[in-house]
Amino acid sequence: PGYARCYQCAQHDLLGPGLLADVVVPVSYAVKGSAFAASLWRYKAWSGPDPAARTSLLALLLAFLHDHGRCVWRRAGMPAPARLAVVPTGCGRPGPHPLLELTRPYLRLPVTGLVIRAGEQGRDPNPDRFIAERAGPGASVLLLDDSWVSGASAQSAASALKRAGARHVAVVVLGRHVDPADRLSAPLAARLVPR
Repeated sequence: PGYARCYQCAQHDLLGPGLLADVVVPVSYAVKGSAFAASLWRYKAWSGPDPAARTSLLALLLAFLHDHGRCVWRRAGMPAPARLAVVPTGCGRPGPHPLLELTRPYLRLPVTGLVIRAGEQGRDPNPDRFIAERAGPGASVLLLDDSWVSGASAQSAASALKRAGARHVAVVVLGRHVDPADRLSAPLAARLVPR
């Protein structure tokens, strides 16, 4: 109350003018302790991915993009995306990101790679956290993220893509995390998860 933006969103502005994503759209809420929140963790678990979690998340994302993609692009002020990127994991996981492996055969867009810069991990927005491949001048990029807590990683990745030549970046996030133990989130979480 009394503020136009939450603290995290106000922090995103520190990335600089014109460097934020043009639109951020969460597909669903991921309430801590729910089956959906667990699927977001299990689909890329270090111990081995859960095939059922991968299948359900892929179906959710593809259905969302089919049904709502045009609205997302319109809201971002961009044509349909010409490139695909995925927000890297904060721990610098080696190899392709599981979300990229999962979606690449279906989205069939050229990939603009993003890697985390050594020593730049953190929870705050940082325009130097990621290194992006050249996106091509004026490119429209679909940036996928599996989960959104504060948004710092996704916005830092959008910043790197814009600095690498992207004109538009639309972020689509599978799950916006909500913690029912947080007093400000509790009323929303109670409406989202039936008891």
